[in-house]
Amino acid sequence: MKFSSLQENLAEGLQIVSRAVPTKGSLPILSNVYISTESGRIKLAATDLATTIMTYVGASIDKKGEATVPAKLLKDFISNLSPGTVDILLEDDTFHVHATKSKSKFNSTHAEDFPELPEPSITNHILELDTKPFHEAISAVAFSSGNDTGRPILTGTLVKSENGEITIAATDGYRLSEKILKVNTDQQDFTAVIPTKTLTEVSRIFSKEENPIKFTLSEDDNQVIFLSGDTYVSTRIIDGQYPPYKQIIPPDTSIKASFSTEEFIEAVKLTSVFASSGDSGNAVKLILDPTKQHIKITSLSEEMGEHESTIPANVEGEPTEIAFNVKYLLDFLNNIKGSEIYLETNGSISPCIFRTKEHENYRHIIMPLQI
Repeated sequence: MKFSSLQENLAEGLQIVSRAVPTKGSLPILSNVYISTESGRIKLAATDLATTIMTYVGASIDKKGEATVPAKLLKDFISNLSPGTVDILLEDDTFHVHATKSKSKFNSTHAEDFPELPEPSITNHILELDTKPFHEAISAVAFSSGNDTGRPILTGTLVKSENGEITIAATDGYRLSEKILKVNTDQQDFTAVIPTKTLTEVSRIFSKEENPIKFTLSEDDNQVIFLSGDTYVSTRIIDGQYPPYKQIIPPDTSIKASFSTEEFIEAVKLTSVFASSGDSGNAVKLILDPTKQHIKITSLSEEMGEHESTIPANVEGEPTEIAFNVKYLLDFLNNIKGSEIYLETNGSISPCIFRTKEHENYRHIIMPLQI
């Protein structure tokens, strides 16, 4: 194998596929990146056996071939080269990399030892997703996903297509995020639980892509496929029934409040200094006062001291005190941008719904703490 390519293109391609390289692979070769010549381009691929990422890089090919090379080593090396042409030669299982001012050799492994790569297919794609709304939806939902491998279904994100809408939802059992996207599709309805980690990587990879993302569900192979531009991501669907989360969302609420996001963020961050120290268990309390039209945010720690912030708010309903894990509040505030927050609940032990003025068809639910 012998080819030449631009450093910046190779660096970008290696950065993309390296997202699928496992930290600790069950097979040593999974720490390698697969490289081959194909139709006047270079194919780069990596897999952890559950998720595969492939992308293509333009190149001038002098001799066809294929090999695998340690992914992190090659990625770090290429990314640190100066912009310009990189010449690569595979000879006697040695991967030679020549740049303007440097020459390097990498030990390679035979490509036939690499796991078989799935072939991308767009002939039966279910729908196309606009890149920006998809990226925003994943950013607004993924942080609520669980990470307990003992409950694998909660480490995934629900993607459901029904009646021209895509519902994207994630929960860890204590909080929930849901975003609904309008789509133009005449394809059949479907439901799939996709690993949240993979969805997040897909969102990042395609965030700057101008072309829509083609989404394919292959129930026979238990896989979903994302394809846009020169990059392809395939991942396994998580088996199991996603929790019927809509049952915990109150259809009506008797207590409502709206307030400035900026003021609320400042108050929560100040209170979190006390809540995350001492004996409060990360708990903060929101005191909603409809008479004075304000909300007090207080810490519950007696060991380290106490804090109270007050912000103006439009409050409707009965006076209410609700306690939350401050980490959940901060996660919501760090991932959702907007000028104004809407809060709805039915009381101190009822699920609390958070919305923002700018995010249409989005809601975030946090289960309150019982103190």
